[in-house]
Amino acid sequence: MMTFAKRRWRNWLIAILAGVALIAGHKAYDVALYQPAFMSGWVLFAIVIFLALYNGRKKLSVVPLGSASSWLQWHIYLGILSIVVFAFHVEWNLSDGVLERLLAFFFTVTAGSGLIGLYLSRRFARLLTSNTEEVVLERIPQFIAKLRNQAEALVIESAVETSSSSISDYYASRLSSFFAKPKNMHIHLLGSPRATFSLMNELDDINRRLDERELVYSERLRRLVEQKDRLDYAYALQTMLKVWLFVHVPTTYGLILLALLHLLLVYSFGGAR
Repeated sequence: MMTFAKRRWRNWLIAILAGVALIAGHKAYDVALYQPAFMSGWVLFAIVIFLALYNGRKKLSVVPLGSASSWLQWHIYLGILSIVVFAFHVEWNLSDGVLERLLAFFFTVTAGSGLIGLYLSRRFARLLTSNTEEVVLERIPQFIAKLRNQAEALVIESAVETSSSSISDYYASRLSSFFAKPKNMHIHLLGSPRATFSLMNELDDINRRLDERELVYSERLRRLVEQKDRLDYAYALQTMLKVWLFVHVPTTYGLILLALLHLLLVYSFGGAR
């Protein structure tokens, strides 16, 4: 069985050979006095259509159209290849036409968001696997609400059982907003533990003023804070993994519509050979 590393090298080799073949074909068209932009344009359009089909493939997972992992690999390497084809298609220079500039803008945003998404999915998938339990993004608010109810019940029990408001006062001033909803998204995306580290330090300071009974409740509250922080971490990373798709997918379809208009105008007035 081929290992992942070998498969990756094989795919890169195929992509490089395909790129070399396209460059050679582009040069051959130019030498033969044909218009190579038409050849590269059709190749680019075909690649973009195939790349757009990946989104449909994900929604039709029950249909036997090949494995999702194979489609993803084709999507990645053809996406990278499309950047090379685009560069040759525009001859490394942007046209002065409004439609051509708009096409270039949509392609740049689509390709750029794709590369960013590739980086995020590789990096965040590893972080989610190693640092959090598997949890569905849409269910995280429900888990947070459950933790909030546990925390509120805990501080009420603490006040009743210990006849002290130290823990409940701290919860009201610092932790009620923390448990209200996902927090510290930008800090988690930066990989910094700063926000939760500050809360833990505050709990340590409060513990110095608590008696033995209150310390039991403080330790239980600390564990709830840690669980909430892990949910916040998963929420931040999973949200970012979905947000980039709201840029990548719409611009892909916008690119296809503009490309169709571009083809119509070129074959109507461009004198294709």
